[in-house]
Amino acid sequence: MPAKSQKNRRPVQHPNQVYLRQMNATLNRKLKSIRHHLVVQQSDLQQHLMKMIQDGKEQRMESKDSGKVLDSPRVHYKQLKVLLITPAMERAGSANSILIEQSLRHLVQHVNEIKTIQSVADHTTGQDLDLILVLDGEDALSNQNLEALRISSAQKAIWLSDQSDVKQMESILPFFDYVFTQHSTHIPSDRHMGNISCHEIPFPPNPTLFCPQVVGREYESDVYIIGDAHPDSCLFDLATHAWLSDKRVRVEGQGWERFGAFVPVQHQEIREKLYNGAKLVVQDNSSARRIMEVAACGTFQLILASSSGPANTDDFQRYATFEELIQKLEHYWDHVDQRRLAASQALSYIKYNQSYLHKSLQLMDIIFQ
Repeated sequence: MPAKSQKNRRPVQHPNQVYLRQMNATLNRKLKSIRHHLVVQQSDLQQHLMKMIQDGKEQRMESKDSGKVLDSPRVHYKQLKVLLITPAMERAGSANSILIEQSLRHLVQHVNEIKTIQSVADHTTGQDLDLILVLDGEDALSNQNLEALRISSAQKAIWLSDQSDVKQMESILPFFDYVFTQHSTHIPSDRHMGNISCHEIPFPPNPTLFCPQVVGREYESDVYIIGDAHPDSCLFDLATHAWLSDKRVRVEGQGWERFGAFVPVQHQEIREKLYNGAKLVVQDNSSARRIMEVAACGTFQLILASSSGPANTDDFQRYATFEELIQKLEHYWDHVDQRRLAASQALSYIKYNQSYLHKSLQLMDIIFQ
């Protein structure tokens, strides 16, 4: 009897091996897409770096041609000493005092951090301080501490949080040379400020909270809308548009009660998980900090063109009219790769241009330069 051919005696593949092959093929497709996005992003960063270098060369050439020497900074930050006064107890949603302290340590010679309940005089008397910085402003400063601030020769600044009630603080603001707020609308009126310099510097997103992460199905949504649905607004027209009819929509803001098909976001829900669970986020007149928090989660978003920030960057997709909003929603919903690329560009912008270090440096530049 003739022997069977060896070719016909192939072993039957185990079901687990078939599953592993399918899974590896899926992962390879996803990795290919991620590699493509990283290559594009790296190219953009290289072009940006080359432009900065070229601009610097042109600036030096112009200075040389005009016979002028570029002014050196008036203050060397690494020679400065800072007293940082932080809340006695960190509040939810407030600035992360540790991250700000760490950022300042990269910039200045010495940082001494104390709590609002401690005696300021004990750390200012006989000390050669350059800056006293109070964080959050939610803890009341005692009269003794206010007096210590008044008599100190150091520059004095307060960096207010969203929860700070500026009107209730108008009696203590004159003790400071600089007031920094989260939003331009929080800047007090001139009649209460005198010679105090007021600026908008929102706290950066806390990178330990607002970052790309995998979340449960209970946090997932197709569209997450942030803003008020008042008549004659883009969001009100969007709420009645057929494009949302087959999608799971979360809404946060006022005026959504009349639209029963949407899921209202409750105050106690974890925002960073909701941002990560959304495929698309639409924001209308949101604060710069809210926009940055969504971007830090790596989620694609469309923001109103007139929003307060982040300004002067092409890394955020904007809309000016309802027609433009619908057009971009349809486009990015159908083109997932472009949506992911836009989200990764915004995430990179937050990471490299809106960090705690960048914001601390911006604050120092305003005070000392």
